[in-house]
This record gives sequence, C-alpha cells and structure tokens, in this order.
Amino acid sequence: MTVLTTYIILILIGIIDWNSRRIPNKYLLILAGWAACYAAFSSEVNAKHIVINIGIGLALTIPGYIKGIVGGGDVKLMLAIAPLWPPLQLLSVFSIGIFSLLLLMSFTHLASRMSLIKAHYANTTNLPSASFKRGIPLGSAVALGAVFVTAFNFTL
Repeated sequence: MTVLTTYIILILIGIIDWNSRRIPNKYLLILAGWAACYAAFSSEVNAKHIVINIGIGLALTIPGYIKGIVGGGDVKLMLAIAPLWPPLQLLSVFSIGIFSLLLLMSFTHLASRMSLIKAHYANTTNLPSASFKRGIPLGSAVALGAVFVTAFNFTL
C-alpha cells in the first residue's frame, strides 16, 4: 500500500510537471509527509541514508537550478523523496528517469515532425516538441524512474 500511494503521488506530479513545468507545493507537501511517515515506521530507512540522499538531491538539482534548467519545485521534489530509497536506489531512480525522459522527449520531438501529425495540428507550437525549449520536467523524470526501478525490482 505504501509503494502504491507513493507512485500515485509521483505519477500525478510527473503529469503536472510534463504539462505545465510546475510542481504545486501542495503535492510536494503530501509526498514529503508520506515519505516522512514511511521513514518513521520503516526499518529499511535510517537517518544516515536520508542525510546522504539530501546531499545527493541537492548536488543533482542545484546546478540545474542555478542555470535555469530545472525549477525550485524540482529541488524540493528531490528533498521530498530523500527518505524513500537507499542512496544507490535513489541514484538509479534519478538516472533511469532522466534517460527515460530524454527518450520520451526525443520521441515526441520526432513524432511532431511527421507529416500526419503536422497535418492534424495546424498550430505546431502546441506540439510536445516545444518541451525541449521549456526546460527539463524533473518531476516527470523522477516519476518515470521510480516506476521503472520498482517494476525492475518486482521482476527480480
């Protein structure tokens, strides 16, 4: 039940971030509260892992925030998910998510160049290819990474 609730919240954040490049604080608070409850009652999570994950989250997002590639919500998202996974699994969630997101963004960019899609959409500025110009939706990447890592762990 804990895993399912976490992924529902992350997928909702991912969809919102993909569409608007914004992550509402109310969803981040829900996720952070859920993660804190999980950490409080889980024997798998300890304070050392949370501190390491906070450092990892900041190291991965602050440079992008300074350059304007990711937003403040993305930084807060990485802090909110710090208690959910051990450090190596958090890095897997992040890296697999970024890779999956870049593949998805590339696919939507290529699909937007196909003549059938261009004929269907008169105004091509609304196509997903514009997503490259709007920055990286890190919330979508984290959601994708969490789903893929969890699916992979369940198959083992």
